[in-house]
Amino acid sequence: MFPVYDFVLFLYALLYLPYLLVTGRGYAGFSMRLGRFSPEVRRHIKQNANIWVHAVSVGEVMLIDAILFRLRQLYPAYQFIVTVTTRTGYQLALERLKDKALVVPSPVDFGFTAARFVELIDPKLYIAVETEIWPNLYRKLHLNATPTMVINGRISDASFDRYKLVRIFLKPILNYIRLWCMQTRADADRIIKLGAEPSCVCVTGNIKFDELPKPADASVWQLGQGLSWWVAGSTHPGEEEMVISVYSKLVKFYPRWRLIIVPRHIERTPQIMELIVRRGLKAVKFKEVASSAPPSRIGLSLNDGKAVVPSDTVVVVDTIGQLRSLYSLASLVFVGKSLCVGGGQNVIEPASYGKAVIIGPLVQNFRDIVACFKEHDAIVQVEGKEAFEKAVLALCADEDRRRMLGAAAKEVIAANQGATQRSLERLRTLLK
Repeated sequence: MFPVYDFVLFLYALLYLPYLLVTGRGYAGFSMRLGRFSPEVRRHIKQNANIWVHAVSVGEVMLIDAILFRLRQLYPAYQFIVTVTTRTGYQLALERLKDKALVVPSPVDFGFTAARFVELIDPKLYIAVETEIWPNLYRKLHLNATPTMVINGRISDASFDRYKLVRIFLKPILNYIRLWCMQTRADADRIIKLGAEPSCVCVTGNIKFDELPKPADASVWQLGQGLSWWVAGSTHPGEEEMVISVYSKLVKFYPRWRLIIVPRHIERTPQIMELIVRRGLKAVKFKEVASSAPPSRIGLSLNDGKAVVPSDTVVVVDTIGQLRSLYSLASLVFVGKSLCVGGGQNVIEPASYGKAVIIGPLVQNFRDIVACFKEHDAIVQVEGKEAFEKAVLALCADEDRRRMLGAAAKEVIAANQGATQRSLERLRTLLK
């Protein structure tokens, strides 16, 4: 099975690597994904016993940031190696985790690459955040007698349908994992149906409910005391057009509102700014707004000596790691990848600040979390473009409704906390 898997992965790489070069999605240090480490990195890895923690992208890196603090307290004798797959996640990890762990790109899952990583790191424990299945890597870790676990595991509807097609091949791979800490009973049942040993599967809850964001950077708030901010976060193609269209109508009725768009992929900033200009509005980059540049140079006005974003100007975030702070400043939040594309994004972050949150119908990757909020009238979910516009305008006009949604959201989070502690208690059974 593994030679066939390697061959298929090789064919995929022949297509994917040119795509990385053309789109610029590769990143510095990418050659490490094939097991090519500098002497300095090798020395760093070998200087102590290692715990290896894996994250795919930005969301998982955020989770690791919170968990590493607890792990370092529990296991001070170990050093931590964090591997990250995506470019944006890798960049964020380098910035946020530099004092907590050695950050390197995750291995491409060829047999020889996985072997190089396992041989070099020789981890005493491997932790994957959320459900990631890497056949060659898990096999090499098993042969190395490395205890392996998945925390905050979940199986989306789409993933479950795909995995069922190859269930006969998955079963031995899934049983290389010693412990599956799943978010919900439904997730646990799915991983068992795919072949995981039931005795290795437990339900610990969703760690994201424990991850309380840090206080916001108040510098953005100085760009207009008393203004109401609508933050559209993690937006995808198609959603920005809807948001900009609604905002162009919103400010005609409620001129104190301002819009900040935070795209899921910041490289799309130029296209989004073009969409704003087409709508007859002005666009400014967050990096310029947050800098010390003269306000007049970037189209901002002054009020009592302070820069203010005018109502005809939309701020587009072009830097990584700002979303949480901006959520804390918002009066209304739209969480993207829910009106177009689909799958959804994390609604817990804005809810933890007690914000009114609106989402679209396509949230299958967060179905259980959304269900918790809907059950307690703590979120607004709409079905399409017209309903979205109507809901945004209504919420912007109704401060009491926004306050009630935010208070209910904080209660939902408080009732669902504790997953981190339960996961760490399980972890202790593997690393004694």
